[in-house]
Amino acid sequence: MNSRSLGLLLVSAGTILLVLTLTLTLHIAGLLYGVILGSSILLNVLGSGILMKFIADQKLTNL
Repeated sequence: MNSRSLGLLLVSAGTILLVLTLTLTLHIAGLLYGVILGSSILLNVLGSGILMKFIADQKLTNL
């Protein structure tokens, strides 16, 4: 799996978890809410970092 696909997968999973936390706000306990929201933030940050590195690498190879 190349880094572009991995980055997109992580960002997608993070977005799904974010939407899940927004839809289930009133129905889940505080600790579970924090774990899901923290996982969403972590996945989005990791995925964005991987995508930024992929874009930088592509720019360097195209020079």
